[in-house]
Order: sequence, then structure tokens, then C-alpha cells
Amino acid sequence: MPRIQILDETLANQIAAGEVIERPAAVVKELVENALDAGAKRIEIDLLDGGKKLVRVRDDGSGMGREDARLSLQRHATSKLRTKDDLFAIASYGFRGEALPSIAAVSRFSLLTSEADALAGTRIEVDGGSLGPALDAGAPPGTTIEVRDLFWNVPARRKFIKRAATEQQHAIDAVLRLALPRLDVSFTLREGERTLLRMTAGETLASRAEEAISRELHGRWSPFDAAVRGVRAHGLAGSPDVAQGSAKGIWLFVNGRAIRDRQLSHAVLRAYGEVLEHGRFAAAVIFLEVPPAELDVNVHPAKAEVRLADARAAWEAIAAGLSAVLAPGAWLHHAGAAGAAAGGVAGVAATRAYALGAGGSAIVGVQSISSEGEPAADAERIARVGEAIARFGARTGANADRPWQPSSRATPVGGREIDGQPGAMVAQASAQPELLAAAPFFAGLRYLGQLHQSYLVCEGPRGLVLVDQHAAHERMNYQRLRAAAERTGFVQPLLVPRILTPAPSAAAALSASLAALGACGIELADFGAGTLAIKALPAELSPLADGQLLMLLADLAEELQSIGRGETLLRMRDALLARAACHASVRAHDALSSGEAQALLDALDATDYGARCAHGRPVVSEWAVAEIEKRFGRDYASHAHAARLESL
Repeated sequence: MPRIQILDETLANQIAAGEVIERPAAVVKELVENALDAGAKRIEIDLLDGGKKLVRVRDDGSGMGREDARLSLQRHATSKLRTKDDLFAIASYGFRGEALPSIAAVSRFSLLTSEADALAGTRIEVDGGSLGPALDAGAPPGTTIEVRDLFWNVPARRKFIKRAATEQQHAIDAVLRLALPRLDVSFTLREGERTLLRMTAGETLASRAEEAISRELHGRWSPFDAAVRGVRAHGLAGSPDVAQGSAKGIWLFVNGRAIRDRQLSHAVLRAYGEVLEHGRFAAAVIFLEVPPAELDVNVHPAKAEVRLADARAAWEAIAAGLSAVLAPGAWLHHAGAAGAAAGGVAGVAATRAYALGAGGSAIVGVQSISSEGEPAADAERIARVGEAIARFGARTGANADRPWQPSSRATPVGGREIDGQPGAMVAQASAQPELLAAAPFFAGLRYLGQLHQSYLVCEGPRGLVLVDQHAAHERMNYQRLRAAAERTGFVQPLLVPRILTPAPSAAAALSASLAALGACGIELADFGAGTLAIKALPAELSPLADGQLLMLLADLAEELQSIGRGETLLRMRDALLARAACHASVRAHDALSSGEAQALLDALDATDYGARCAHGRPVVSEWAVAEIEKRFGRDYASHAHAARLESL
């Protein structure tokens, strides 16, 4: 007797079902994909017991004739492939011809279908793989498939199905992933008489994304679009203000197909890494459009993974698209507009886009709004700050082609009279007129003063705004240090090396990572007996005293010890520069003049990712007028006695 035998057809179908069908949600996915491929514009899904007892999918697609209905239940029968060349130009969801026979092999299956001009429809029933006859039946155009008692004949698989609520949630997720790219199709999902999900054709992508990920993101999406070497990435970037504890809010689609891909997810995480704290994740809906010939979708039994011919282009397209909206902080406007809409505040300016490039350097504008002193003193302060900024720019190489100079833009100063003219104007400095036309966020704030010499208190168009002065300056310094590190010759050699003796553990960590420190512009040499000689520093760090440098070295050593062994030199450099930027920045409890504070605000608009510090913490926090009025009991519109209160 031969030891190798050909498997029984029913057993082979059950094994194939184990690859394609894991749970009721997989049945929903396969049947809805078939409905979409059939051109359906309305799809209804009904479940019982989370899909364990029943999954019914009804569509208004093209339907099938009798012979096609019979063939659809045979393995490897498909209408979507003709030759091997078609495999490299797939534009449909399903193409293997395994879904229906695999599902029918492990359930009590019923197929009812009819073409639009047919006199009668076709009904076929399959019981655990046993195919019944094709019978005439009355049916509307389209297809209805019922899958009852999933895995009734494979108890070893049935015991792994979870409770109804869990399976129901998986089914909702499967429908949402199919609905997001198909805004032209209506979807309805029900459990018995209860509607779990209803999406109508013509909805916006944002509304479906909120349904899928979080309603908290309402009004907090930033659309993006970028292309690299023929690969286009577009979609919606969620506001970093709505962060989550996991990456489940990142949804990836390639040519309309929902996929899982660690490398592409890493591109999203990398882009958001500039604006989120470690361990926090934002939401994003990413659509990749790739030429079919550059894509292989036949690498996973459930088609949940794909292989790209130029995966690097896809990575770069995602990173470029997200960076273009995250770097200028466009979500600041969206968040304010959403809050204003929710609070019912009238007269709020509409959301405006930034005119900042992704690589914009830090330029500073100064606006004097102090209510103290004379105009001459204000002008002198502006001049002093401008000279300091110019010197700083000369050292770092920033804005070499755009020296600081006062512009003709003028701003009222505190409503007081100057030179006998009510509301007289004081010139505001700026180095980039196109930014002014784009109505930047921070430069549009009216500085009021410092809170505990740590926070800049400002009045914005939507309410009260607080800016963390240390976090703001840290982000500016980090961007400058990183930009400088990407240029040659940014290191400032010291005439006399500075000899320091850090703690033994810190000295060992630093000595073992001289290459990473050199990439940051910090050149160290072992001077013996645990002593280090600093031979060069970036210009921003050279003014630090020896005590401050010791603290910096201790922090850098701690950062080096926390970085994993697999990290690249670039990632290590950025982490070290973030630490270094902290030491070169204004601290909490440092007093700032009004001119210095305004210069800091203006510079944030020209700083990439200026709304977050180098470690991802928020730089700015805003309280809308509606929230403030509610705290003071002034939200009169919600009270019946509003008219009487307003008259007091």
C-alpha cells in the first residue's frame, strides 16, 4: 500500500477553509469582497450570535447565471483571472476561487442569485461540503448568501471561536476596513434586529474614519498627499492631541485593500515620533496607490499582506505626506475649529493652512506688546533682540540668505495711545513675508505675560493659550542642532579642550559611543583615569559652563544606556540631540522680557514640529472661550433666564 494518498475532496476543502476562514468575521470579509467585485452599491450583512449561527450577506451586484453559480462553488474557479499574466495586474479583491467552496465545506451554506434580466434566479444549498442541485427560485437582482452553523462539522475549530460580543466586534472591524476605501457603497451590519453599523454612500472619508477609529477625532483630521517614484500616498492624519495607547488607529490600504505591514506602519510611527511621547500613538488612514505590476498580493492566504517591488518608495511617500502636515503643526488650527464648533463660539476664524515647507529653518519675528515703557524703549528692545537673533543665525548658518530685519507689518500695542494716536502701530519684525500671509498660529497670539515664570500667557482668536517656554525653546534648539548636524563643518573646535570628570558609569558609556557623540558634534577623547576631554561642541552648546556640561554628559550617558543595541546611528544621534537641546534651552522659572517672549512665539511658526518639544510633549495648550464661559457660569444660551442675566 502506498503511504502517500490523495486527500478526499471534502477533507481538502476543510483544510483550505482553515487557511481562509478563521472566524465569522473572515466569512463576512470574503463575502463582502465578492459583493464589491460584483459591482454592488448596497450591501447588507446580518449576524446571529456574532456570526456563529448565521452570517447573511445580501448585495445588489451583477448576480450570476445558473452555470456560473454552480462553478462558483468549485475550488480554483474564478472570473477574475484568465492567464498567468493577469496575476500581476490584479484590480479585484478576490481572485483565488477558494472562498465559497471553503466556507461551504464547514457550514450549512445557501446561495441565492439572479442576474438583472433573468426570468428566474438560482438557489443552491451545500451541507458540510455536500453540494445540492441548482433550483429555480424567485430572487431580486444580486446575490444573497447564508452561512449557518459555522464549523458545525469541525468541532476542533469551532471551540476556538470566542463569545458572541468578541466575534461581533471582529465583524464590525472587517466591514469598516472594506467600507473606508469605498465611499460610493452603502453598508449595513445588523445583529438580529439591532443595527450595529450603517454607512450611506456619499459620506466623507473623515466621517467613516471617525466611525472606525474614534469619534473624538471629529474635525481633527489633516488631509495629506505625496508621491515618490510612482507610488502615491494620501489619506488623513489624525491630530497628535488625540493619542492612543496602541497602534490600532493606524489603518493601511494598498490599492483599496486593507493590509498589515510592519515596515509601512513604521513609516507612520516615525513621522509621528516627532510630535508624540514615547509609547503613545496617533491615528492615521493611509491609502497607497501602486501600479499593479509593482505589487504582489498573492503572498498571504487571507490576502492581508502584500509585497511591493519598491517598498522604500512607499515608505518615503508616507513619511513625506505625513511630515508635510505634521511639521507645520496644521492640526492646531483644526483642533481649535473643532472645539469652537462644539462650544458654539461665534466669530472664530476659519481653519487656515500653513505656508511652511517641510524643511523651513527657524526664523524669528518680534512684536512688542508690552504695556509698560515708551515707544522708544520698545523699538530699542526690538533692535536688541534682532541683533541677538542675527548673531545666532550667523553662528548656526540659519537664515544666512534672509537676514533679520523689521518688516512693515504693524500691530496695535495694548490699545494705548502712542504719539497721541489711539491704537498707534509698532513695527513687527519678520524675515519671511509669505508666512505672514498664511496667518501662522503662534505669531498671531497676543502675549500677555508669564505664569510662574514658566508659561507664556497669550490671547488667541479662540480663547486663552498657554505656551511652555522650556518646551518651545527646546524644540527650536533641537531642530537647529539637527539641521546643523546634517551639514558639514557645523562643529566648533575648542581652542583649549575642556577637561571634565563625569561619574565612572557615565564615562564608560560615553567612551563606548564616541561615534554617536561625534555625529552630534560632540568630540570627546579619553584623558585617562575616568577623565574626558571635550575637543569640540556645536555652537549652541559652547556657552555652557563646566557644571552644565557635566549635567549634559550625565544625561547623554543615560540616554546611551537606554537605547537598544539595534538602533541606527541616526536614531541614536536624534535621541542625543534631544537631550542636548534640553540643556541649551530656557528653563522653567527663567524670567523673559516681553520682546524675548514674542520672539520665541514668532520663531515657533518657522520651526518644524514647533507645537511639540523634542520629546513629544505639548508646547501649547488652549482653552476655548466657551469653556471659560462655562466655568464662570456665563454660558447663558443654555439657561431660560438668559435675557435677564444679560441685562445685569
